[in-house]
Amino acid sequence: MKHKAGRIVTILLVLLVIVGGGAVAAIYQKDSLAHVYFRKLTDKTEKTTPVATTDKTASSTIDEAKLKAQLKRLQFVGNVAVIQDGKLVYQQPYGQDPQKNVKTATTEYQIGALQNTLTAAAVMQLVKDGKLDLTTPVSKYYLLDNADASVTVGSLLEMTSGLTLDVLPASELNKDVIAWNLANATVTTTGQYNFQTVNYALLSGIIAQASGVSYQKFIKDTLLQPAGVKHTGFVTSAAVQSKLAPSFTYDKASDSASAVTQDTLFQTMNDQLGSKQLYTTASDMAQLTHYITSSSFVGEKYMHQGAIAKEGTAYTGRLTIDGSRLVSRADFAGYHNALAFTEDGKTGVVLLSNYQKDGSLSDTAKAILKLVQKTTN
Repeated sequence: MKHKAGRIVTILLVLLVIVGGGAVAAIYQKDSLAHVYFRKLTDKTEKTTPVATTDKTASSTIDEAKLKAQLKRLQFVGNVAVIQDGKLVYQQPYGQDPQKNVKTATTEYQIGALQNTLTAAAVMQLVKDGKLDLTTPVSKYYLLDNADASVTVGSLLEMTSGLTLDVLPASELNKDVIAWNLANATVTTTGQYNFQTVNYALLSGIIAQASGVSYQKFIKDTLLQPAGVKHTGFVTSAAVQSKLAPSFTYDKASDSASAVTQDTLFQTMNDQLGSKQLYTTASDMAQLTHYITSSSFVGEKYMHQGAIAKEGTAYTGRLTIDGSRLVSRADFAGYHNALAFTEDGKTGVVLLSNYQKDGSLSDTAKAILKLVQKTTN
């Protein structure tokens, strides 16, 4: 008690000595010498949080010259983010799109079928919780003409349901894309792979029915919030879309670029998830990938049961095993996205682009991952 009382007296003396507003400085002005003494005397340690826009941390060992050389060879335009050992160590915009739009570390992009990575993870969370079964026929949730018991939740995940949808959607953003899919989808041969966006559109509705909340809320509560991302959401309107990096297409024959119109963009969105389409930043996507592959999410059993596709599996937009890596990619109305991570999800790279002239973004992501692994080891 005497020791504690002595410390209190000392603090009061320091505050009294620092006159003329010095007491206030000791407590609140963090750059002042008085504040330094005050912290030492009170044993106060301030909590600090990483700044989201920092492009490189002190712990990073990335060879930036080689990384930028890889991006230059591809003529990459967009944002890159790198995670090393579970920590975001690099995030940076690179290159210029045709309109020379200014980009920052938190520039947001649409991700198209890369969202299937999150949808599959959400499905497996419900499987783990006993609220969903991959063998359950889709007819439990939706009635489809000519669909028998072989059209299951798992077949939607693998895109082997036989569902096809060849009708061109409207160019006005659809708020009820599931109803439109149900009205226009047809069933062909079940068991054969066929990439059709209707599969994951229906999965979003099944997630809502199994969880008891909307697809958007379940994704937010189960993935976005636990992963700690702050620049990810849903494109629910033209106003939201206007804040994202605009996308461009490239015509090789004329060596010219064209901005993707809102009508074209919304039509493409309606062919997938409509207003449930996600936007994100490169760093947020890196954090999300790290989170859903971590042991704290659904665990290895459920990840490999459905959230991660086996090596050699046809493209679904999910994370896929590629040798000793996990990869995913998506091309969407002028947006081009790719990621490559180590199997444990602790180290990886995300590339989000709004203008790609040539080359393989997926190959570039793999090459950068290899470079990052060399500097990590």
